[in-house]
Parts: sequence; C-alpha cells; structure tokens
Amino acid sequence: MSVVAVTGCSGYIGSRLLHFMDRSDKVEKILGIDLNPPRYQSPKLDFQRLDVRDPRLTNLFVLNEVQTVVHLAFIVNPLHDDRLMHDIDVNGTRNVLAATAACGARHLIIASSSSAFGAFPDNPEWLTEKDHPRRMPNYTYASDKYEVEMICRLFKDDHPEVKMALVRPCIVYGPNVDNYLSRFIIRLPFFPVVGNERPEMQFVHEDDTAEVFMRVLELEAEGFFHACGEGTINVEEIAQLAGKRLIPLPPAIAYPAIDLLWKLRAPLIEGPSGMLDFIRYRWTISDALTREALGLGPRMSSREVVKLMIETHRQG
Repeated sequence: MSVVAVTGCSGYIGSRLLHFMDRSDKVEKILGIDLNPPRYQSPKLDFQRLDVRDPRLTNLFVLNEVQTVVHLAFIVNPLHDDRLMHDIDVNGTRNVLAATAACGARHLIIASSSSAFGAFPDNPEWLTEKDHPRRMPNYTYASDKYEVEMICRLFKDDHPEVKMALVRPCIVYGPNVDNYLSRFIIRLPFFPVVGNERPEMQFVHEDDTAEVFMRVLELEAEGFFHACGEGTINVEEIAQLAGKRLIPLPPAIAYPAIDLLWKLRAPLIEGPSGMLDFIRYRWTISDALTREALGLGPRMSSREVVKLMIETHRQG
C-alpha cells in the first residue's frame, strides 16, 4: 500500500488514472495536485489546489510521506506565451523533481511524449523506447518535452535510488479529451497536407494510455515506455473518415501563413507553424519493448481512435 502524488490530476490522463488507482489495492492514498478541481472523485483522493511550480509542493510531499510521484502537469494546447509554457512545463518539472528527492519517494513516473523525438524527415520508420529524443526548436511543446527528458536523466544520475519511468504517449484521444490536435482535424473545412507528404500517424485511446501509467505504477517499473494504438493511419484515410478534402499546401506558403495567422489569433489556428511538421514527417513509435516489460498492449487501434474522435465531435 502506498501514498501516490499525482500532479495534473484533473487532466484527461490524470482523470482516467484516478479511476484505475481508485480500484487498485496497491494505492492507499492519492494526493492530487492541480489548479482545477478533479473530474473524478475517490475516497482515496486528497485534492490540493496548487501550481506545480509552487515551492510549497516539497513540504506537501514530505508531510504526506509520498512514496510514488506521477507527474502529469504539462501544457498540451499551445500558448501564445512561450515563456510561460516553458516555465510551467520545464520549471514545474524541476520543482516536482526537487519535491520527489526531498520526500524520499522511491518511484517517479513522468509523462513525456512521442513528440520528444521530433518530427524530422530522417526519422526511422519506428522510434523505439531505446532511441534518443531530438530537440525540435520550432515547436515549444516538443522542445519542452525534450528538455524535460534531459532533466530527468540528470536527476536519475544524481538519485540512483529512485526508480524513474518516462511514458511517451502518441496523440491521445477519448471521450474526456478535447485538445487542439483533435480540433485541428475536426474543425477545419479541409485537411491540410504540406507539399506531397502523406505520413502515417498514430493515435492512442485515453484508457490505453492510463493503463500504461497504471501498470508502470503497480510494477514499480523503471525506464522508457511507449503508449500507442495498434498500427497507424494515413493522413488520406483520416481525411476520408472525416469527410474532408485533402488540400496540399506548398511549404514556402504554409509555414509563414500559419505563423501569421497564429500571431493574429485567427479562429481555428491553435498553434504555430511547427505543428505542420507533425503532419509532414513520420514520427511513429514502437511499443514492442513496453509490451514485453508490462505484459500490456492497447485495446484500440489508431484507426479506431480516429473514428471515435470523429464520431464524438459529430455527436457534440
């Protein structure tokens, strides 16, 4: 039985993880940290409204004798203030790591992302758990995830007694998810593609993602883990399922146009041009080593997740 602290407990992964933790006899108490009230209630949950960057986090962890830390508090939807986004994602992580060390927790689980690998034209067909991430400087979210992973590696070097796991989900979707990536696919009147590129893409259901975190927690596993749906889906298939036309955009026009519209806060544009690389280049991950280590695989395929996404938005 253990005391588990979960930062970002009110987010879509956090909410589903609370659901699984509520039913686990290996979790005695959940210390939930977020600025928003939790969407899932549990008798095990002690919710504390606190910014992940707040220095009081250390005292909170120590007083509650936290044994496991799950850090999910990150900004997913791009902000127009890159400095603020970086401060929350990176400096917030630094604060969580300091609190983890101070309270003597034995297990630390960090939410990374497959975007930490970056979307590059020379990516291999499959990026494995053993591959090293690459910084993508033109997209803050991916760049921050890269930096978070580097900070965590240094923390592990300094604190070898802490079992540390980093979980890298691909694009997550489910009934509780409403992020800019799904809105990008659903709300635009057409599906943009950059040049002649038609990459394969990956999606994973929120429950499949939360189950990876839960299994890592229950096994006190350490290392790198991937969460992705079975198989891939091509951008042409996504457009067809959504009933939208593919519109090729020349890179020389697409990138400056998106940046200008983002700067002007134009409707339907929810990120800078760096996000175009994620529909231009392949950045697909393998979860073979994760399945072997955890004895767990996804229930839904990438195609099934996309179909669910489209159906959910149409019903809404």
